[in-house]
Amino acid sequence: MSVLDPSVPIFRYFEEISAVPRGSGNEEGVSRYLAAFAEARGLRYVRDSLNNVVIYKPGSPGRENEAPLMLQAHMDMVCEQDDSSCCAHDFLTEPLRLVREGDLLRADGTTLGADDGVGVSWMLAILESDSLSHPPLECVFTANEETGMDGARGLKKDLITARRMIGLDGHGETVTCVSSSGGRRLLARCPIIFSGNSSPCYLLTVTGLRGGHSGNCIDQGLGNAIKLGFRILYQLLERGVDVRIVRITGGAKTNAIPRQFAVLFASGFSAPMLEKYTDQIAADLKEELLETDPELSIGLEPADRVNSAITQEDTGALITMGYLLPNGMLSRDPVLGIPTVSLNIGILIQTEQFIDFDCCLRSPFRSAREDMSRQIEAVSSVFGGFIQLQNDYDGWGYAKDSPLREALRRVLKERGEELREEATHGGLETGVFKGRYPQMDIITYGPRMSGCHTPQETLELDSFLRSYENLTRLLSAV
Repeated sequence: MSVLDPSVPIFRYFEEISAVPRGSGNEEGVSRYLAAFAEARGLRYVRDSLNNVVIYKPGSPGRENEAPLMLQAHMDMVCEQDDSSCCAHDFLTEPLRLVREGDLLRADGTTLGADDGVGVSWMLAILESDSLSHPPLECVFTANEETGMDGARGLKKDLITARRMIGLDGHGETVTCVSSSGGRRLLARCPIIFSGNSSPCYLLTVTGLRGGHSGNCIDQGLGNAIKLGFRILYQLLERGVDVRIVRITGGAKTNAIPRQFAVLFASGFSAPMLEKYTDQIAADLKEELLETDPELSIGLEPADRVNSAITQEDTGALITMGYLLPNGMLSRDPVLGIPTVSLNIGILIQTEQFIDFDCCLRSPFRSAREDMSRQIEAVSSVFGGFIQLQNDYDGWGYAKDSPLREALRRVLKERGEELREEATHGGLETGVFKGRYPQMDIITYGPRMSGCHTPQETLELDSFLRSYENLTRLLSAV
């Protein structure tokens, strides 16, 4: 049964793609859906090995020979779920459970995928329509944006002929983004060796944090569960506790501030004193984060004994490395008021030989990204570790003159609204496309939504509709 009115094309398409699992790296199904959509309507398309899909639509009658316009959105979504949800959601196989509450749309216990299901739905509705006025369109659906912009970076250059672009990964209804940060993803690897263990075991957890987008929310003072976990462990070492880590996990997405951390460790230390120390440290952290993360919860409980654990020497090195690695906002632009340099330790990954800190570095300055990389490498090397670069992408600088931006300004003014320009510390695919096509005139656009990358993500449906109407007016005007 539909939650949204299927007679409204953008609602129908949003609900259809919400039924197709499309987490980052799992875009095969939605990519095939888009290809089938194009085939059913006789539209020329290209689907590449990365699951990117480009669908071409001729200009409407009388506009066939105008300069083409590129519309772009990413098909993947961040897959996060509420820790308190009664039922675990399998993002690989299960459709999202949409819930409508008045004008708001959310998903039951999970991220909604409005980022960027909105843009995908808009393009499908535009491609389907026979009544809209528009120039020739190159509709680009990119894969794996959320974890590295791999689709945009790997898209063949000659597939795009347009030199003007509307990125539909925006938000705010009356807002357009005018610049974005560059980014880099790297692994800081700490080597580990296991040996026999005969000590009792304990499970330490950090939960209840709000989390958020590692670009847009990095300056809000939100707790990073991984950093908090290592802070607790380091302070336990300081107090003479013999800690040997068995298993350690944290976070879920590199570009999301981690909301949970768990470590199973062995220790021969007195259990009552261990609990006392943990409670003391927890009280300090809760006081520090009372305003930003009031639901912070730190737990310690006995666990089943295990036969092996990371050696005490390697555990000490790992804990100290995790404690010392930089994290959070590192500098802010004094004019724009947004962060210019930041680092988010987003995921902990344990293998037989390493503990990996999966880090997202953001700055519009390549030199700053390289400097952060050097800092991480320097810290890692002290403990026998090293770094592995995963990807790097450019930022998108402000363009003083933009015909598309002025056209959008006029469209909004006709409705009594003023266009607001903003810069973001988040990474956008616009930076990738601007780097590849330097002459590209770019704007972004999207409706009002909130809580992206968290289970609290919501989409304002009235804004979804109004913004689509604004977009179609813009297409008729450019």
